[in-house]
Amino acid sequence: MRSTTLARRLAPRSVIHALFYRQGGSIFGVLREHDFRNLWLGQMISFVGDSLAYNTLTLAVIHMANEQGTSAGKILSMIFVLSALPPLFLGMVAGTIADRVNRKHMMIASDLLRSVLALGYLLVDDLDQVWIFLIVTILMSSVSTFFYPARTSLLPLILKKEQLLSANALAQLTHTLAAVVGAAAAGIMVGRAQATAPAFIADSLSFLLSAFFISRIATSGQIERAAAQAAARAGYSLRRAAVTLRTMSGELMVGLRYVLTDQIMRGVLISFLALMLGLGAANVTFVPLLINELGMAEEGLGVIRFSQTIGIIAGSTIITAIAARYKARNLIGLSMVVFGVTTLIVAVVTSYPLMVIVLFFVGLVIAPPQIVASTLMQRHVPSAKLGRASGAQGTIVNVANIASMGAAGFLMDEIGARQVFALAGALIFVAGFVSWWVLRGVEDVPDNADALAEAGEPVASGELVEA
Repeated sequence: MRSTTLARRLAPRSVIHALFYRQGGSIFGVLREHDFRNLWLGQMISFVGDSLAYNTLTLAVIHMANEQGTSAGKILSMIFVLSALPPLFLGMVAGTIADRVNRKHMMIASDLLRSVLALGYLLVDDLDQVWIFLIVTILMSSVSTFFYPARTSLLPLILKKEQLLSANALAQLTHTLAAVVGAAAAGIMVGRAQATAPAFIADSLSFLLSAFFISRIATSGQIERAAAQAAARAGYSLRRAAVTLRTMSGELMVGLRYVLTDQIMRGVLISFLALMLGLGAANVTFVPLLINELGMAEEGLGVIRFSQTIGIIAGSTIITAIAARYKARNLIGLSMVVFGVTTLIVAVVTSYPLMVIVLFFVGLVIAPPQIVASTLMQRHVPSAKLGRASGAQGTIVNVANIASMGAAGFLMDEIGARQVFALAGALIFVAGFVSWWVLRGVEDVPDNADALAEAGEPVASGELVEA
């Protein structure tokens, strides 16, 4: 009976419904809203440009390093680590500013700045100028940190509350597909044409187009005058700022204590920590492994990303269909163990066609632990503590991710990309058992598809790691 029910839930019609429907309606229905359509068009173009530039930069660094007979590990790890630092340090500031200014104007200004900054990548011709990549990447990441809180807070102004889930689902689906298109285009440009400039120019133009479409949004991005004046008055007082900082620090400590002492939160934290420690390392070493050790041509990058993306989408759909019937700790533990095994397989595969198949299974098991753990946390943590607990956990996980990326580059230069992947896989494999043990006795299992879909949106990405 259970197998029959599972087969019914995984039938093509059920899969399509899980992918493209939220709260009883198609996620594409929100495109009928003029303002959201303009926002979505701008973001779609910008996402493709970002993916194109990111993959081109990675391939360019590997090429320049190979030409000089050196390893790209340390350079790539520095780029990835530095790009992850601005959101960690500026995220709270950016969110505060987004609540005090015109969000639409903030997004347009961010796009225009990034359009200019992206052209800085054109100044790099050899490895001695890679410091320009580092500076431009830091600046781009810093500006982007201010764009996304403004976008998030603008959405409720242009859509009804019941439309937000569909809008976020469509945005994430768009981001996933854009990542694949950008990776494929970068591989073709660098592999076939041996050119990087067109990708960076295209990225710059994508920000201009995004700013144009955002400017066509009719809804004002300005917050209510009374709220703006109150926020402004609060901002003028240094004493109030100091009190606010102390209050926020105290609340963060409350969140940290809760995360570290609550059984379920410890299990969720271990799950995310292990994933980020392993996936951070994989992010740095994945493309060098494909090109330098597997012998993949740059054009093959798009196929690899597409295979993994299909796996992520399938994994998200499957876990949505079956999560209500199984214990959370079993789903988290088992999927992490399998994820560790597939990561270990990546470390030993020597055939490109086989790697394409393996990456599908990697994508298949990336989503379940993150989806189930996120939803478990949302259902278990009291509403009054959820923001602080989530923020504390996010801070810990981001620090682990940054540390992992930093260490991976140095380890790759010392022991090789395959060995780093093997270490990452072993870490995830062991963490699966640890998570299963920590969550023993937990019966709080997500029991509705909408909650799972909402919690799982951030993991549906074309990259090896996005969480």
